[in-house]
Amino acid sequence: MDYVIIVAGGKGLRMGSDIPKQFLPIGGKPVLMRTIERFREYSKELQIILVLPKAQQDYWKELCQQYQFPLPSEGAGGDSYRLADGGETRFHSVQHGLALIPDDAEGVVGVHDGVRPFPSLDVIARCYETARTAKAAIPVIPVVESLRHIGPISPMGSMGPTSPSPVSHTVPRSD
Repeated sequence: MDYVIIVAGGKGLRMGSDIPKQFLPIGGKPVLMRTIERFREYSKELQIILVLPKAQQDYWKELCQQYQFPLPSEGAGGDSYRLADGGETRFHSVQHGLALIPDDAEGVVGVHDGVRPFPSLDVIARCYETARTAKAAIPVIPVVESLRHIGPISPMGSMGPTSPSPVSHTVPRSD
């Protein structure tokens, strides 16, 4: 059985919104609902674990009722998903999500940013397939921007390669 841990603990500060971006509507529905639907579209059997800060969980449940979206449950498969408390950092949030997976579970666990609602179904499938054999996978795209390496040898920066080096879609950050 495969799992995805969808982490959505942002506050939307960089966007300048009073509402965290995972709750902002896109196409008439909150972003986070679109993300969950995308993974459900990939697989009805996929076990979804949503990780939200405790302070946002009541608001999420209100949105679920407002948009007639399934509420978190203890069930498995179908439209159900489980809810875990967010942690102090993304690392801790993922840990809390992992804690909901039984110790004897077998399968692949994916971790996805809740405000990335439209990964292609092909990318999702390839990540799970690759992780089954390689034990880990991360989607990357070719770098098209010019990059600078700043270090002790060249304080002004030197040009880095632009095409052979891939970059992940989500860059770690601290808010």
